[in-house]
Amino acid sequence: MTDSPTKTQQSLEGPDPTQVRFLTSDMCRIHLGSHGALHVTVKGERIYGGVYAAYAFPVAHPDGYVALIHSVGKGRDIEIGIIRDLNQFPKDDGDLVRQALARRYFVHNITKLKSIGWKYGFIAIEAETDKGPVDFLMRWQYDRAVDYGQHGKILIDVDENRYLIPDMRQLPARELADLQRYIYW
Repeated sequence: MTDSPTKTQQSLEGPDPTQVRFLTSDMCRIHLGSHGALHVTVKGERIYGGVYAAYAFPVAHPDGYVALIHSVGKGRDIEIGIIRDLNQFPKDDGDLVRQALARRYFVHNITKLKSIGWKYGFIAIEAETDKGPVDFLMRWQYDRAVDYGQHGKILIDVDENRYLIPDMRQLPARELADLQRYIYW
């Protein structure tokens, strides 16, 4: 008698967590299920409901290396697999994953820095973003302004909101000088 799981048991448990599985449009379909939750149907395996998407390399590969993860409850997740390139999936499938990523990685893209200064011992920033004007406070700590790619920064405010400057070289000289007066790392 063998203790190894049968194919039926494996499909109920999910893929082998010790192996990397790359998902393709031939083997799976991405769709919305009940209550608008993301679902993934893997042919010959099962339908995974309540799926979320997570980047492996958000800066270098914004349309690729996306893990699809099924939350089974009690703090346990199953990685269904990784999508190498969302553009290799049907447009509707890829758009559903992009929307899931946008919900998970909600980031304000800073388009203009209006003012930067000190307030209550914090760095106070007034800016224009792709989502409208914002005023926020951030601690003056190394981990509150992290590198984004070669030339960008992500600023993290006191409430853990994220504000992205994709390429600091694109800021007008005055805005860059003002920012570097306070955030020089």
